Order: sequence, then structure tokens, then C-alpha cells
Amino acid sequence: MKNRSWRATGLLGLSMLGLTLLLPTRAAAQGEGAHTYFPAPVGTNVIVPTYMHMSSNMNFAGSIQIKNADIQSDVGALSYVRFFSLGGRLAELWVAPIFGGVDGDVVLDPGATGATRAVHVPRQSGFADPYVALRVGLVGAPALKPAEFMKHPQGFQVYTLFGAYVPIGEYDSAKPLNLGTNRWAIRLGAPMVFPFDAALKTALEVTPSVVFYTANTDPFGAVDERTQDPLFIVETHLVHTFNPKFWGALDLRYQNGGETTADGVPEDNKLSQLGGGGTLGYQPTRALGFQLTYGGIFLKNDDSKGKMLRLRMTYSF
Repeated sequence: MKNRSWRATGLLGLSMLGLTLLLPTRAAAQGEGAHTYFPAPVGTNVIVPTYMHMSSNMNFAGSIQIKNADIQSDVGALSYVRFFSLGGRLAELWVAPIFGGVDGDVVLDPGATGATRAVHVPRQSGFADPYVALRVGLVGAPALKPAEFMKHPQGFQVYTLFGAYVPIGEYDSAKPLNLGTNRWAIRLGAPMVFPFDAALKTALEVTPSVVFYTANTDPFGAVDERTQDPLFIVETHLVHTFNPKFWGALDLRYQNGGETTADGVPEDNKLSQLGGGGTLGYQPTRALGFQLTYGGIFLKNDDSKGKMLRLRMTYSF
């Protein structure tokens, strides 16, 4: 009876605490977080408020390295996710509006003279580019109602992921730092979950993805167009649930690519870095959960730097 009780409360409870809606990809050690791609019953809705503080030399979107910069970003999101059936497969649709503030010190190159100067960019606050995405199960992810879900043994799972960052965030080409990016970013991925037991008490999440960017036709500086190479990302989380209320994860995130080109001239800011950290989770009820994550970049072959603190709440219904 004890094992059966754990399975009944554990599977549904773990799926609830696992409904950590992805906050769009940002600083190198941050990523989406553990439990992002765990399954859930059809008909589940989740509200996810998230706050992050980051100190780095990356733009607010976390996709472009700005050399010799010292940037402070505060990021917030109030996200909504819905699980449903799509041809008998588990599907997930989410919308993540993003807002926050950014400021910092940036070294500018005025152009032909080759001279540089450091400037402080005052704090600006507002809305960034929102993120919308669809995930659909390919292997081991049937669409199940709550009663069926609790009885279903969890095995290896593969999903397909399509996401888009919509360029409607606040942007001013006269400023070296912006909340918005003034270009589309399209993300394709294949999230995978490797359970070590049928109740998902211990599992490995692996999410390879690639982000493609359209051109920014109104960039900062004496440039007519700035393009960016695709950015390849692999994020992993080793997750263990100690009991129905407490869980933890070891997080790793690798990024490679994403160099920008200004009017055809490469800007020597390709990302090549490995970040990581840890997450602690507390689930006082099936519906309500809290997370604390800390991480940073610890191996790199570029000039990037970054540290991140994230607080997150999930409420499912």
C-alpha cells in the first residue's frame, strides 16, 4: 500500500511540481530549469511567475555577448501553459510575456579612429520580446487524463519543440542596451526525459535545441544590418525527488555559436561556454510549488561571464 500510495500521489504530485514553464533561454548558466519537460495530465493549466537577477556581459535576451561590458539584468515573467491532446499525443502550449530592467557599463568603439570609450547605460524598464512555444510528444508521451496518468508507468520520452521570440519588446537603436531585440528568433528542439524509475523520482532531462535569427535592420551604431549565426544549446538536469515536498537538481548548460556580423564583418563574439548550478524545490501542495536556482559560467572558450539567481513559483489547476 505504501508503494501504491507513493505512486498515486507521487506521479501526479511530481507532474504538478514539474510544470515549471520555461522562461525563455537567457544567461548561459540559467536556461529553462529542471522539470520543464516532465509530462502532465491532459487539461492541466499552469501559471508560473518567475524572477531572475543576472550579472553578465550578455544582452538582455542572453543571446549576444558584449565584450568588456558589465550588465545587470532583472527579469520577470508571468507565464501560462496548457496541456492538451493532439492526435492522441501529449501536447503543451505556452505563452510567456517577459518584462524587466537592464543597465550597465559598455565599452563603445566609435568607428574609424579605433578609439574606445566606456559609457554607463542608465536603467531602463519595460517589456521584452515575449516567447510562445508548442511541445508535442513523439515517443512515450500519450495524452492521458488524471486517473489514467497516475496509473501510467513513466518511461523514456521524446518531444518535438517549436518556439518563437516575437520582436515586439521595447527597442531603440540609439541605445546600446535594449529590452527587445528588433528581430525574430525561432527555436527548434527535441526535449528528452530519461526516468530511472516508473514514478519519476529520479530522472535525467536532456534538451538539445538550435535558435535561428532573422536580421536586425535597425541596429545600434554605424551599422545598417546586424545578423547572427544560429546558436546551438544543450541543457541537462539530473533531478531527484527526496519526498513529495522536496526535490533538487544538478543543472548543466552548453552553448556554442551565435556570432554576430555587422554589415558582413564578423564581430568576434561567438559563444562557447559551459554553465551550471543547482536547484532546490519545495512543493507544499500538489498545486503549488517553489524553486530556487543559482548558477554561473565555469568553463568557456570565449570572453563571456555570468551569474544568475532565479526564484520561481508554479500554480497548477
